[in-house]
Amino acid sequence: MTKAETLTDLIGQRASADPDTPYFHLFDEAITYGALWRESARHAAGLARSGVERGDKVCLIYPTCAEFFYTFFGALRLGAIPVPLYPTLGVEGTANIFRDSEAKVVVTIGWFRQGVEEAGGGAGNVRAILEPSDLETDAPLPGLPTAREEDIAFIQYTSGSTGHPRGVVLSHANVCRTVEFMAEAAQLTRDDTVVSWLPLYHDMGLIGCAFTPPISGSPLYLLPPDLKNPRPWLELISRVRATFTVSPDFGYRNCVRNIQDTSGLDLSSLKQALSGAEPVRLSTIHAFEEKFGVRNVITPAYGLAEATLGVAIWPRAVPLRSDRSGRFISVGQPCRGVSVRVMQESQVLGANAEGEICVRSPGVMQGYYNNPEATRQVLAPDGWLRTGDLGFLDDEGYLYVTGRLKDLILLGGENIIPVDIEEIVDHVPGVRYSAAVGLDSERTGTQRLHVVAEVREGLADRDALSLLVREIVQRVHHARGHRPAKVLLVRPSTIPKTSSGKIQRSRLGQMIAGSELGDRLLYASGGHRE
Repeated sequence: MTKAETLTDLIGQRASADPDTPYFHLFDEAITYGALWRESARHAAGLARSGVERGDKVCLIYPTCAEFFYTFFGALRLGAIPVPLYPTLGVEGTANIFRDSEAKVVVTIGWFRQGVEEAGGGAGNVRAILEPSDLETDAPLPGLPTAREEDIAFIQYTSGSTGHPRGVVLSHANVCRTVEFMAEAAQLTRDDTVVSWLPLYHDMGLIGCAFTPPISGSPLYLLPPDLKNPRPWLELISRVRATFTVSPDFGYRNCVRNIQDTSGLDLSSLKQALSGAEPVRLSTIHAFEEKFGVRNVITPAYGLAEATLGVAIWPRAVPLRSDRSGRFISVGQPCRGVSVRVMQESQVLGANAEGEICVRSPGVMQGYYNNPEATRQVLAPDGWLRTGDLGFLDDEGYLYVTGRLKDLILLGGENIIPVDIEEIVDHVPGVRYSAAVGLDSERTGTQRLHVVAEVREGLADRDALSLLVREIVQRVHHARGHRPAKVLLVRPSTIPKTSSGKIQRSRLGQMIAGSELGDRLLYASGGHRE
């Protein structure tokens, strides 16, 4: 494995030792380490010519493309700080991050130019909006600084599943130490072949899939995300005989639901398919492995942006481990160098007691950019990070993640985990996707359970919708002992999600309370549209 103090060193060492070895393949084109190193130098020169200096923030708004890497590493080599952003935030959300990050320059492509310019108009700190053609210069390289491991590598904005995105500041040491122990935990070697459809503006796609393979020299194949058509992902795995891939749970569910014809797909080369970024469902694992003829391949993982990424990864070819109730599967023991404890307020809990997961590791962030108060709320002076996730450790130190603190639904004194309700509703025929939220009730002093279910295309008959609501209520009551106070049937793609596919339950609660569903609402329990 390659050992490096900085991300720049990691790629520079590969470019020196293996210049003709492909770093990644994209659209049938192989980008070698040597080519990346040369092009990143040109982009560094182009950024310098545009006034970018050491310490300046450079926002990157790109699809999955080679130019993303050229610009990212060009900024790093110049001593600037890349800020990868997702292109789906909207003008106001993008402008907010431009201002929050104090970005000096934004680099994008023509597809996104109009929206980026509108957002830039709302951020007086942005001096220039550039495209790759503005950076591809053969001008002499300025004197490049030597990065140190304690320097900021980049700022990773959170996906905002429970609030507004925040800029997670990561040092070179954070990233390099994390990709080292993740590669070790995932048992990645040069003999592995990695396939990823995850976007490069998300930590699992960028750090987990793009920055971890260079540690071991594993070949990497990228393809752009297409949530509606997952077949190209599995076709690429089949074609290149991939051994390793990664996806949130919904990606595997999409394959089960949307790929009817499995002919031509051969996933027998897969040794591990990590599942992370959202609750891992045992039903999804079983359905995927049965449909595509693989066994013991999907393995859970747990991490978060504030810890750079990885906390725990279930090892390859090891049978999954359930807790005593059978409701939860373990994400594994903490990776090397990572410590985990479970807290309730200031008390450290013992084995099998549920509380907030706290983490201390080489990957724990430097803090939220320009937000000391938010940093103090989650990061203790001794380096322990409050994750906001609920879970427990069993007697042997295996970690189980049970939900998000802010997403818990309090019904009559009982804590309900939304994914438990959603797992039931998602299996009702006619339901495409669901989300459960709790809305406060002044009358009862507790919360009321609301279920939002996206229905499949073509299901619009009022009698059929009424029967669907009744079936949802009955199944939830039978399985969990609670009747939903309200079931709302909505059109596909109504439930708000983050850029990484996580349900934004807080936003959904606001939409319900504010009657914002509008014509997206097809039917509500009680037999009427609201």
